[in-house]
Amino acid sequence: MMDWIRWQFGQPTVADVIQRVVKRLDGAGATDVTSKEDPPEVRFSLNDVQMHSNLVHLMKDLLRAKGSRARDAEFNRYVEGVVLRPISDVLPEDAEDYAGIQSRLLPLLRTRADMGKNALNAAASLSLDQEALSREANATPWRAVSGDYVAMLGLDTPQSTARVVQAMLDRWGVSFETAFDDALRNLRGMSPDSAWRQIAPGLWQGAWNDSYEPSRLLLPDVIYRSGVAHPVTMVPLRHVLLVADANDIAGLALMASACKQLRQEQSRWLSCRPLQLVDREWQPFEAPEALRQMYQELIAVEDSEDYAAQKNLMEQRNAQDPSAPFVGTAQLVQFKDSERVLSYSVWSDGVDTLLPHTDLLAFASLDRPDDTVVVAWADAVRIAGHHMQAVDDLFPRRMRVTVFPTEDEQAQLRAVKVF
Repeated sequence: MMDWIRWQFGQPTVADVIQRVVKRLDGAGATDVTSKEDPPEVRFSLNDVQMHSNLVHLMKDLLRAKGSRARDAEFNRYVEGVVLRPISDVLPEDAEDYAGIQSRLLPLLRTRADMGKNALNAAASLSLDQEALSREANATPWRAVSGDYVAMLGLDTPQSTARVVQAMLDRWGVSFETAFDDALRNLRGMSPDSAWRQIAPGLWQGAWNDSYEPSRLLLPDVIYRSGVAHPVTMVPLRHVLLVADANDIAGLALMASACKQLRQEQSRWLSCRPLQLVDREWQPFEAPEALRQMYQELIAVEDSEDYAAQKNLMEQRNAQDPSAPFVGTAQLVQFKDSERVLSYSVWSDGVDTLLPHTDLLAFASLDRPDDTVVVAWADAVRIAGHHMQAVDDLFPRRMRVTVFPTEDEQAQLRAVKVF
């Protein structure tokens, strides 16, 4: 009875949602169903295929839904469209033939952090040998765009968009570059000039309404057709593309505010890292001094959430390995009497740690337990960077540290401490 009341009035628990998902799986004929609450997920076998679904986004959407009817709709959409729909149902019947699917290819804009989380999620509960085979079978070709952004291939279907992996390209007998060029041509044909609309003074939004708005970053001429002379863009969601002028402080502030509001309302993010289009090439945008704190907060929160998701996945994978390094946390701190938000992580003496890349780095010495030294990341790298080892196969990036700075290096760190 209580679970029904919570569902009706907007506060279903993780246990409530998992119970409903498991019941739906049982009705669909799934077998070997297992679940856990932290993080919320289910694993099962359906049609001889082992499947895994993370329920974090579903929980967020259900808690945001207004009323039981909207909650039912969100639940049914997710379970039917994400959990129960095998890839064979998503792909069109002619997916074996490149000529048959060529017109359905479209580019997808994603981030390296997003790709990294997907890789860890796919490897969950697999042995090292199984993980290697899974990585090979599901390798996703991509093209660097700028900063953290990458572009990959999607296969558009009436139900959803299937990610194109290397095995599919091999089966079609086509290279990634050829298929990507075809995808760009398809996108260009879907991009009429009239789809730009001004949503506020100095702020424009792409309104093609096809869920490929962020992909238009790959077509610079389409961006320029917005009429903005010096375009700066943000793509907070997979269907939202915002543009303002680099020289318009008010427009840039509105764009950052819109991204912050969307972050509070939505659960499925793309990125709030701004890019500027210069001579038809994208490059990371540095906000003007008046807006730097506002933009920095957006990026700090995004990084913190990406690192938290990565940490959870890595701790699941390493749960049975006592020799695995500690996975550090990217924490946020807000300064008193200020809107300034920065991220920080902790380098602890005697702890083998995978450090997230943060604004600040705290050094916790065993010899001085009451004297933690906090410095800017750049100063930490300058003084103690030779103790850091980059972990190349992780996104977002981490640095592994196994030894603590020397006494001389600690003295140098104290000389430049932030607090």
